[in-house]
Amino acid sequence: MRLTVYFPEDSPTTHEWVGKSLSIGRLGDNDVQLDDVSVSSRHAEIAVAEDAVVLRDLGSTNGTFLNGAQIIGEQGLAEGDEIYFGGVRSVFMEPAAAVVEETEAVALLAQEVGLDAAGTGRPENFRPLSPLPPEVQKRDTLVLAAWGSLGLGVAAALYALVAVATS
Repeated sequence: MRLTVYFPEDSPTTHEWVGKSLSIGRLGDNDVQLDDVSVSSRHAEIAVAEDAVVLRDLGSTNGTFLNGAQIIGEQGLAEGDEIYFGGVRSVFMEPAAAVVEETEAVALLAQEVGLDAAGTGRPENFRPLSPLPPEVQKRDTLVLAAWGSLGLGVAAALYALVAVATS
């Protein structure tokens, strides 16, 4: 989802997010910080609820307005809705349903063109052409035990030969 903020003296700023909520206010710990005197420290919140996206006013001093009407509590959002946080204008885009549909469409397209399910973006038949050796596979513990026993046997035989030769 996107929230585009229009400050009168600056170019628009777009904030994108995929989480469950977006906090808006003047303080720096908000997801969207609006440095304007008409915006409260914790002004409003946009949250994804079941099938809808809602705008909540958090008791702001100068109010939150949705399409020209002041909201009290919470109100549902739709794509293209104009929101004023105090005197700061913004526009909401891409409600949650559109994001889910887009994600599903990307997954279907990936299947059609043969991309792997792990999400790396590589085709399933991808083979690296790197001059570096591939990642070393874990060794079988039985094979390691056999080599270890063989090494101990050789060491014991050498010890015996040295003991015989020196006596």
